[in-house]
Amino acid sequence: MPQSYQQIRPDLALQIRLVVTDVDGTMTTAEDSMSLAALEAVRRLEEQGVVVGLASGRALPRLESVAQRAGITGPIIAENGGVAKLTRDDQLADLGYSRQPAIRALEKLKGLFPKAIEETEDDKFRLVDIGIKSHGVETAELRSHLDDVELLDSGYMLHLLQKGVSKGLTLMRLLARIGDGSLSPEEVMVFGDSTTDMSLFQLFPHSVLIVNPRLPAKQRQAVLEVAEYISDLTFGDGFAQVVLHILDARKA
Repeated sequence: MPQSYQQIRPDLALQIRLVVTDVDGTMTTAEDSMSLAALEAVRRLEEQGVVVGLASGRALPRLESVAQRAGITGPIIAENGGVAKLTRDDQLADLGYSRQPAIRALEKLKGLFPKAIEETEDDKFRLVDIGIKSHGVETAELRSHLDDVELLDSGYMLHLLQKGVSKGLTLMRLLARIGDGSLSPEEVMVFGDSTTDMSLFQLFPHSVLIVNPRLPAKQRQAVLEVAEYISDLTFGDGFAQVVLHILDARKA
């Protein structure tokens, strides 16, 4: 079970050089808009020399917009790890991932459940992941028909993704190419709110779970088992709460 974020001590706060955070449920409000408190917290991290990056299920253009608004200078990982850039102004990183497994999976699910599967509006911007919504068919039932793709539930939509792709693995692949190339996993702190962030929590030793009261009990238990720290507040307020504690601890 995670410790309170208040247990993040000055030595660890000073050690962190890169913060990578999820967006939806982590930097957003209960109404799903961007949290002004979270955006301000990101700006303060960057001002204090801590590079911030994003790792989200969102399509790349929506993340680039957040990065621009918040002054984020670090990596942008979109589509649950399927797409990435070292900074918002860089070219796409060559990750070697394909959308074909997701396309085949979508066609299969549409054939099995022709009236239940709805593609999301931003799919036209996606390169690897396919976002869908399911009407009347449980995620576990959909997953039982798929064996060569990941089916992720972000709480906002379902994601079909080439097997083996994740936010955590993509961030690990990028690490040696960020900044001067000297970043270690111990100098990274990752933030998230749901099971789509578990790969970040599992691969990076310093992780913060932002409380999302919408998360189903089974998913909540899964993320509680792998996160190191947890916020008190929910959504973007929780993110800002933890970041401000870290910034204060760096001054101690």
